[in-house]
Amino acid sequence: MRLLFLAVLRPHTGNAVTAQRVRAHLEAAGHVCILKDAFDFESPSEIANLILAENCEAALALHLYRGGRLLQGHRIPFGVIFGGTDVNEDANQAEKNTVMGRVLEEARFAVAFTESMKEMAQVQWPHAKGKIYVQSQGIATTPNAAFNWNTFLQRSEINQSADNLHIFLLICGLRQVKDPLYLVDAFSEWHQEEPNVYLVILGPEHQMVGDTFGSLVVWKMSICKSETHAGMGDVLTRPWWPWPRDGAPGSHLQTPPPIPWGLRDIDSSLTGSGPNTCCVPRRS
Repeated sequence: MRLLFLAVLRPHTGNAVTAQRVRAHLEAAGHVCILKDAFDFESPSEIANLILAENCEAALALHLYRGGRLLQGHRIPFGVIFGGTDVNEDANQAEKNTVMGRVLEEARFAVAFTESMKEMAQVQWPHAKGKIYVQSQGIATTPNAAFNWNTFLQRSEINQSADNLHIFLLICGLRQVKDPLYLVDAFSEWHQEEPNVYLVILGPEHQMVGDTFGSLVVWKMSICKSETHAGMGDVLTRPWWPWPRDGAPGSHLQTPPPIPWGLRDIDSSLTGSGPNTCCVPRRS
């Protein structure tokens, strides 16, 4: 079967990684999956032309509003996959909520990644109760046995042995809608009391740089996927997975290398220079 798959494909995001994973499963099952960025289309008429040109027999969309609304009215069967934005953000806007309800009316099925996401969707759109199914996501890890924390720390200008450090690894992006920066004041105080405590935030560069968060990032370094997995498994680190319905942490774990790490130099924030690095803001 020839399937059109619409998703938002901005690099290093949960959407993009999830879409690639779903496409791989569909193609492994013998289907032809034509993956397109939903943001490249402005109207259903453009999708109609694409369906005709690609001879698509069915369609799938990741996100009801971003992708699903473009699949309405084309007389081919389609399904939708809920994104966290659907139930946590867009459902709270009346116009978008109405559009998503209509998408669910026409869709043959809908997939939620967790039971809680399914329950939230059923509260918003009770008419869809019989067509929402839960399919959990999984993470495949491939840790690099050769990864050495001391070497990484030296590259990071943290001139201490890993044996003497407590490293907290926070896997997330930095965005207004999911802002973990309430942690940094606490870690700043903790680091001043115990200089061997560090908070490291791992996330895509485009989410970490901007007017709101630009002062957080002092430099960026690259660490490949297998090294990330090895770091998570190190007994000296404490990996955090901040939001159970968030796809972004999965993207940071499974996206191809390089993956930027954002770090903050606390000592240089206070004195203008200094070798030690941790993810904390300048203190006033």
